[in-house]
Amino acid sequence: MPSKLAALRQHLKEQQLGISLISPSDPNFEVVRACFVKRDADVPFAIARPQTAEHVQALVKYCVANQVDFVVRSGGHDCAGRSQVNGVLTIDMRDIAYVRVGANEKTAAVGGGVLIRDITKELDSRGLITPVGTVASVGYVGWATLGGYGPFATSHGLGVDQIVSAKIVNAKGELVDADEELLRGIRGGGGIFGIIVELTIKVYPLKELFASLIVFESSNLQSTWASFTDEYEKMMGDTTTPRALQLQLFGIELPDLGKVLAVSATWADNDQEEGEKWLNKVAGFGNCLIYDPEPISVSAFTAFNDSLLVYGSWGRGYTINVKAYTPKTAEVLAKYTGLIPGGGIAISVHTLRAPASSEKSVFGSRFDHLMIELVAMTGVQDLEAKGAEWSQAFLKELKDSDPLNVLESAYVSLLGNDDSDYKAIYGEHYNKLLEMKKSYDPGNVFNMAVRYENSTTFISILGMAQVGCLAVTGILAGFSPIFFFGAVGGNATWLSGNGENGEAV
Repeated sequence: MPSKLAALRQHLKEQQLGISLISPSDPNFEVVRACFVKRDADVPFAIARPQTAEHVQALVKYCVANQVDFVVRSGGHDCAGRSQVNGVLTIDMRDIAYVRVGANEKTAAVGGGVLIRDITKELDSRGLITPVGTVASVGYVGWATLGGYGPFATSHGLGVDQIVSAKIVNAKGELVDADEELLRGIRGGGGIFGIIVELTIKVYPLKELFASLIVFESSNLQSTWASFTDEYEKMMGDTTTPRALQLQLFGIELPDLGKVLAVSATWADNDQEEGEKWLNKVAGFGNCLIYDPEPISVSAFTAFNDSLLVYGSWGRGYTINVKAYTPKTAEVLAKYTGLIPGGGIAISVHTLRAPASSEKSVFGSRFDHLMIELVAMTGVQDLEAKGAEWSQAFLKELKDSDPLNVLESAYVSLLGNDDSDYKAIYGEHYNKLLEMKKSYDPGNVFNMAVRYENSTTFISILGMAQVGCLAVTGILAGFSPIFFFGAVGGNATWLSGNGENGEAV
């Protein structure tokens, strides 16, 4: 019997498909395999690099017919390292990375392996934007299909709400256009019904963001967090606060400044004079040390953030949703800012306010809330365990001290297998997702990413869900006034198999 690698290599040679196959013996294998989170023990037996939807079809058909387990990667930023599975085939989508803007410049078709970098560069050249996260190397499809927080979430909507249509390769290896029901499942459920090879998304006229990092004097973190969040809640309670304003708060450690409260303030509207007035107001919420608002293209914004990453970090991310910045929640945020272990570990708080309700998606958190992200990924291996302990202590203390402010739902993109409650995450949409999975993938081919309990059985309906994940700073050697952390992203990753651990990124 030939090995899995030899058999697949022979099949591809016979079929003359032109699919690149990279094995562990190839000199560039480790470079291609590298992801944001390191998982040195999880080595695929090969990496396939399809260039077309037809290539993806051929790979799915082969794997199903020959019982070859596979995981699909479109970016590499899974915050739990789930795009890396030992002994399986990795289908690396990053060569399917086209961006085709429609003639009316209202939509764009993008490939299943497109990165945020690819999209922002093309749209910048046309004076257009679409909601994205804040790190260039994140996979767009995963970021968008599971939610998609970011600087445009309030002004233009979540990533999930930009999806107009989709093409997927199903469990039979067929290329199909998603109907309205399937699109609803993809919008929030990700790629659970097949490999997403193309999305058509909304685009909008906007040349650039107006933005600044704002860093506050934080010698007394409790006072700084309390006063800022009090002013924040007053401002957001005012119905005249424009939707173009987006604030992402951080508890971070910066060179020469130590552990501080910082705010990534962005304005997504052409009226930059009005935007500067609002950013000035935010800068006045405390004793401001750094503030330098200026226009910045979305591609430059995301590329700069990307340059701050340690690509190949240890650890994972954690998350929890809360209703608001209550005094108790602010107290916990301040305390754990002071307890940051170092190595680029940080707190990042994403905001969703005045979200549009939508029956056309299964994204569950359609209400005002704060998505707290604990960035426990670090370039310092010795800090991996400390980062996990810090994160778990934060979550416990927040739940214990401010239980009425903590929401049951959480952001699936930033959770791991062991801390995900999918009934809470999807709420009223949970049963519909199970029903759709049985209808569109009755054989459960895409089966091992996220497990959903249904009576006495477990159905892994997010087997190929493209999950977003944070890619924030690693070790910071320096910073600038337009330094932005944050940003979730996603890489499409899926596992098809008989019990291996693999999850969407």
